[in-house]
Amino acid sequence: LLICPCTPAPVQLVKQGLFPCSPVHPALAVSLEMLEFMSKLFMHLAPNEAAWADTLVKFLSRWGHVFKAQDSLHQQFGSALAQYQVLV
Repeated sequence: LLICPCTPAPVQLVKQGLFPCSPVHPALAVSLEMLEFMSKLFMHLAPNEAAWADTLVKFLSRWGHVFKAQDSLHQQFGSALAQYQVLV
C-alpha cells in the first residue's frame, strides 16, 4: 500500500486499518477490528474501559511495553473508541 508522505498521519493510519486516538497528532492508533470488537463487547457487558486498559497495560508490561502515564492507554483508547463509535 503506497501512501504519499504528505498525507496526514490520521489518514495514513486509517488506510492501514488503524484508528488514531487524536485527529491531529495521534500518540496511539488502535486496530479497527479491535474497536469493532470492543464496541460489540460493550453492547453486551457493562462498559469498563478503565479495567480493560489496566489489564492490557499489565499484560503488555511483560514484554517491556511501558506507558509513561498511569492512565495514558485508558485515555487514548477511550478517545479512539468514542470517536470510532460516533463515526460508525
